[in-house]
Amino acid sequence: MENAVKSLLPNDLADLFHVPPRYFLSHSVGCLPRTTRDAVDRDFFEAWSTGETWSHWMPVIDAFRAGIGSLLNADARSICPQQNISSGLTKILGSLPIEDGRNVIVFSAQDFPTIGFVLKQAERLGFKLRMITKPPTDFSAWQEALDETVAFAHITHVLSNTSDVLPVGDICKLARHVGARTIVDVAQSLLVQEIDVRAWDADFVLGTGVKYLCAGPGAAFMFVNEPVLEQCRPMDVGWFSHELPFEMDIARFAYADDAMRFFGGTPSPAPLIQANRAIEIWQEIGLLDARAQIQSHLNRLVESVPEHTLRSPANPCRGAAMVLDPPNRASVSVALSDQKFMFDERKEGIRLSVHAYTPTDCIAHLADVLSNTL
Repeated sequence: MENAVKSLLPNDLADLFHVPPRYFLSHSVGCLPRTTRDAVDRDFFEAWSTGETWSHWMPVIDAFRAGIGSLLNADARSICPQQNISSGLTKILGSLPIEDGRNVIVFSAQDFPTIGFVLKQAERLGFKLRMITKPPTDFSAWQEALDETVAFAHITHVLSNTSDVLPVGDICKLARHVGARTIVDVAQSLLVQEIDVRAWDADFVLGTGVKYLCAGPGAAFMFVNEPVLEQCRPMDVGWFSHELPFEMDIARFAYADDAMRFFGGTPSPAPLIQANRAIEIWQEIGLLDARAQIQSHLNRLVESVPEHTLRSPANPCRGAAMVLDPPNRASVSVALSDQKFMFDERKEGIRLSVHAYTPTDCIAHLADVLSNTL
């Protein structure tokens, strides 16, 4: 399988995925791997039909934790599956006591809206919010915002609306200097940019498999750094948060000694099965090859547009989306729609994301449309 997959590069990987024609929305939902249905039939439905469910499903959870750990340069014990990033963030905020004089949460106006929604609710716990309104790529904005009153700093690795990459390692170092905890969102960077949680030394990392990982919804995750883990006492627990989930003693609860203390109640194995197959595919392809293909596609597209129309970086320090905001934006949007391209828009501009599986002829077609329209 590995040699067959690698032989497709640097052309395209469309044969391994259900890629809709002219699909440039992987920043929203990654395409379905062709082997996912069989994997779910085998590992979820067939296992269910045997009646010996958990003996089949527990290894699925372990494989997911190991697979995500391999993508983040983290130990499996530091990974906990989550349903989505919003839920994971809520669990983190309620897991540590608020210290006197340290109750501020710093975040950016450029974070995905769900982050702001969750953080607003944290005010009910006694937190105060401090929003960075300057470009969060500007390190000085973090220097101004972070001080000894900050409990948490929320950092988005790749901004969803502009594809900019933040200096996560530097921000984490600054936060540690003032005694603040760090939460890093890798929703738009997973598989696209290198993620090394050991190098960052972040306290928490949240991510999802619904985008470039191509795992579908429900396969999100949380990384918890070992030094902070023992201090965490999540309130949203369940029997899978227990150190012995199958002990079945209602009078005794003890937190799991690893990140699974954040898991909660009965999980759904199906999203994790989907994720495991997707992780296997990208490991077989090779992460470096996949990233190189993504950036090659973007380079081709960037060359086809005037620089002044770009809201996203022109260099490879970026996510997988090209964001355009030309003076004739409305006519460009109409031209793309007329050609049946699948894309979306935010106030920052037209978003067109690529992936390693995006066919090269589709990239060429888009480049021609853009060069003739802009």
